[in-house]
Amino acid sequence: MAVNMEDLILAVIDNVRPENLAALQAAVAANANDDCAEQLEMLWEEWENRKLSAPEAKFIMDIAKCGIPGKPFFRKSLINAVKLLLPPYIAQAPVVKATGVRDEKQTPAEIAGKIERLLALRSGSIVYLPGSRRWGVAGTIDAMNASLPMMPFAQVGSNAAVPLEIVLKDAVVLASGPDVSRLVVAATVPVSAALFRLTVEKRRQTPISEEQLKSMARNGCARKLDDAAFERYWSIGVAQSKNDSPAAGAKPASRRACDGRSLKEIQLLMLQELEQKAPEFAGDEISALCAFFEKLPVATAQRDSKLVAEVLAMIIDRTPEKSLQTIFNALVGKAAFFPQDPAAAPLATFAVWGEIASKLLDKLSAGAAKVFPPEYLAACALKMPLKALNCIGPHISNEAICSSLTSHRGCGADLLLWIWKNRKKRRDEKLLSLVNLDNVSRILSSEEPPKAYLAARRELHSMLLDNWDFQSHLISMLDDDPVMFGSILQGALFLNAGERQSLMVKLARQSKEIQEYLESGAGKKILDAGTAHNESNDAPVFEATYTSVKSHQALIKELDDIINIHVPENREALKTARAHGDFRENSEFDAAKERRNYLSRRRGELERELANIQPVLMGQVEVTDTAVIGSVVKVAMDDGREETYYLLGAWDGNPERRFLSYRTRLGKALLNCKVGDSFTGADGKPCKLLSVAKLPAELIAELDA
Repeated sequence: MAVNMEDLILAVIDNVRPENLAALQAAVAANANDDCAEQLEMLWEEWENRKLSAPEAKFIMDIAKCGIPGKPFFRKSLINAVKLLLPPYIAQAPVVKATGVRDEKQTPAEIAGKIERLLALRSGSIVYLPGSRRWGVAGTIDAMNASLPMMPFAQVGSNAAVPLEIVLKDAVVLASGPDVSRLVVAATVPVSAALFRLTVEKRRQTPISEEQLKSMARNGCARKLDDAAFERYWSIGVAQSKNDSPAAGAKPASRRACDGRSLKEIQLLMLQELEQKAPEFAGDEISALCAFFEKLPVATAQRDSKLVAEVLAMIIDRTPEKSLQTIFNALVGKAAFFPQDPAAAPLATFAVWGEIASKLLDKLSAGAAKVFPPEYLAACALKMPLKALNCIGPHISNEAICSSLTSHRGCGADLLLWIWKNRKKRRDEKLLSLVNLDNVSRILSSEEPPKAYLAARRELHSMLLDNWDFQSHLISMLDDDPVMFGSILQGALFLNAGERQSLMVKLARQSKEIQEYLESGAGKKILDAGTAHNESNDAPVFEATYTSVKSHQALIKELDDIINIHVPENREALKTARAHGDFRENSEFDAAKERRNYLSRRRGELERELANIQPVLMGQVEVTDTAVIGSVVKVAMDDGREETYYLLGAWDGNPERRFLSYRTRLGKALLNCKVGDSFTGADGKPCKLLSVAKLPAELIAELDA
């Protein structure tokens, strides 16, 4: 073994190829002891006096995770790897110190775990601190003070700056999403322990131990349960989460795939039958498979969605179309990748389409095309990763995609890239018109998508900055309207100052109209807008805005209508008005420009507001003796009158219905007052809070709809 290890080390020193690094890492993982650490010192000493590459830095971190002892040269290499892997905006001395990389008492494995948590932290990530049993929303890391601002999450916790040393010790980091709040909201009946595990597994950005998982539930949605009730609740979830396994002593060779009692067993039996080139399923086999998928529990189908997709793809070639229809229909609404309503399903639902092997993906796409109507496939395609679109795209017509876009509106980076890359095959101007600067800017400025969609987003960003043909097309879609170009570019929050300037220069080279427009002074305004945005991003300040689900949905719809209805209509109006000639006496053109400016301004307002909104389920608000958002308050006025208000979210105000926004002067004064407290009213006169009660059931139903 020692000789083999030495050979592997010398191979890496001679040629840092991925396969050499992988072989050495596997050997270290199997023998992470003092002898192995001593032998590796030869490699670290070789690398000491040169700049590390990104693969080498990652390799060093992987070795640290193996539990290798921290020898002197390895610790130096670990420090260099950390400096390379950390993004520039947090690669400051206080942050590096917080990782413990210079602390001899910290093992390499502990340091690697801290780096993993640090790299997973994003502004808006959901963080749970097991030590203090605290939930919160992460702000922007304060690199100078080595702290992480944390805001309340799902009305739990308070604003605070937590030292990074504490966060990196054992924090659990989850990606934000609408399903994460159910992990924390302490309803009368908490979310099931099995669903809790499933949600955490889907959203986790760092490894999570069983002890941490249990602590999250105990101090999250199940915090109202007593100890005995919680143990019962958790033990049931553990039992539900265990995978079914074949009976002991079973002989796979004597069993058929249709006899499988779990998804994993069916998959293993299918692989054996494929090797034996088994024929189409017989009648009894098809009946057994149909019955299996019809009885498959929803929790299992959701938890093992990738396995369901793989098994489904494997049986397609051996199943008649009529029987395939039965199996697929049984999975609609049960398997995450076949939602009942694709338009309403979250993006992460379709991520499994990008996770399975291409060969199986081709089969699954072909099977879905046989079974589902074009409109359903097209609605799914709007949210699929690029990898899946390349497989299922040939089965969907241009008309079906355009119709689905008209009905559901909005598309992501993956669909935009797919349309662009298939423009010569598809040859559809209506479809290609979706690839415009407005859509590109909207997509790149939106919230960071799930991991499966990040590659397409990065590629779209790169094409915008560097692809000449892509830039030429975007200019042609502006209809010679440089003002529209300026308006869109000013709101392009995803560009830093250097990228913004570079893009302006490149687009100006391709369009004389844009060049003249930028030289007229518009270019400086666009650059100033970018600078102002970047400066604001430096401040680690995050203040959530709370409002009802109803108002939140109304704001989303208003923004959606502006992007997909009003802006295109205004673009057409500008075209028509320009066709009339002489702009000096063209009232239609002036009106269209005013409308365009309003839409641009309103869109910016909505995007900024929606970025900070935290929707509140009024039915889950706990009302005691304190005025909180989602309560009915009775107030004694200075003149003896008694007034009743519904204290609601920022966008819920309605004087006619006595709906009081907590952002108003009176709302701010009332918020968090206890019954019997005196406060200053909106008119400056003293008032007193008489009572606090829960909202009426009919109003809760209206606001939570």
